[in-house]
Amino acid sequence: MKMLSKKRVRLGGARTMVVLAMVSSLVTVGLTSGTADASGKTLKPIVVGGIYPFTGAKSLLSSWATHGMAVGVYDVNAHGGVMGHKLKTSYVDDAADSVDVLPAFRKLMLSHPTFITGPFSPTIEGVINQFKPNNVVDFMIGGLTTLDTMQFPYVFRTTSSDSNESVAMAQYAISQGWKTASFIFDNSDNSQGFVAPLKAAYQALGGTVQQNITLTPGQSSYSSELTQAFAGKPQVIFDSMDSQTAATLFADGQQLGYMKVPWIGDDLQSASQGAYAKAFGPTASTNLIAALPSTPTAKDDAFNHFLTDYQTVWRTTSYLPTTFAFYDSVIIASLAMTMAKSTDPKVWVKDVVKVANPPGTPCSTYVKCVVLLKKGKGIDYNGAAGNDDFNKYHNVFSGFQMLGFDASLNNVQKAYVTPAQLAAVIAKEK
Repeated sequence: MKMLSKKRVRLGGARTMVVLAMVSSLVTVGLTSGTADASGKTLKPIVVGGIYPFTGAKSLLSSWATHGMAVGVYDVNAHGGVMGHKLKTSYVDDAADSVDVLPAFRKLMLSHPTFITGPFSPTIEGVINQFKPNNVVDFMIGGLTTLDTMQFPYVFRTTSSDSNESVAMAQYAISQGWKTASFIFDNSDNSQGFVAPLKAAYQALGGTVQQNITLTPGQSSYSSELTQAFAGKPQVIFDSMDSQTAATLFADGQQLGYMKVPWIGDDLQSASQGAYAKAFGPTASTNLIAALPSTPTAKDDAFNHFLTDYQTVWRTTSYLPTTFAFYDSVIIASLAMTMAKSTDPKVWVKDVVKVANPPGTPCSTYVKCVVLLKKGKGIDYNGAAGNDDFNKYHNVFSGFQMLGFDASLNNVQKAYVTPAQLAAVIAKEK
């Protein structure tokens, strides 16, 4: 996920609290007083925190987060909670701004969360040192490349890195015969994190980078940058930027006739009927493509179970991007607590990798995995987003969907880049 410009739109405090309350109410009704165990003892609910941008240019990410969280919390609570403890949510707004994230984290800690999901890439580095000292486990979502070799024992990433996403973007372009390209990325650290691995992969596959354009977000026109990018008549454009910048850039591109070639962007552009697709213009259905980290298939029991729960909670199976990663985060944390027989993060943090990685018995739903744990067996949770196996840096590795759009701007899968294909490209770079 990408860095937010300092120029942002804020909602009033009262309105923000109403939004947060409405979201939380989906999964916390009836939980505030706790539940009782077999002996009649009241069990306090486990607070699940979330740090997301409910306001600002990247506020769409908050919907991705809360939709996935609601489904995960619903599934756990519908099957007995965690050792009888129900889950309840508490969310705060960081506006995807590095200035706001630490105060948001401190506010969230007043709710005493046991684990947190988020923040996204734009702000994670502002609080990444805070989780262990505050004894709270974090599951972050986003592809920030600086986390590829992170050494934070309380932090886990359940989406694949942007360095892998870059390889998928390059591989897909070359597979389509697009061998000349220009890069158009904004100046945020996360967007710029795509550039080096994308260039390396694209050139390793025989591609030529003509121009590497860096945008300053929030400008009134990008005509000069577009003219420079298209000077050599590239066959494809690789891009990443916030939605406000994209709206201006795409409008300029339409006027200059530059939207007739394919544009390949990151997961922000992947939303069905989203702001990027709408801003792109009439050729979105043919020329706009986005890479989305995921491995769900109709043959995947965990993904099908996720869809069933999603239908129950949201009355639709048209899920938002990365929702399954948030869902998996809730399930993995709940299973780790169950394995450890403790809700204390200092105790169960060491079991996160144990429940998600081999060599335990594979299981694909919370209830089935809990049954195995109660029998004293090790488990290997294969989630809605894929195998969820963490490496030594607490990162996962997935394939990528290459998503396009139909005439109604609904998603159409153009291709799927497998983990094996990614590995093959990386091998060529060496």
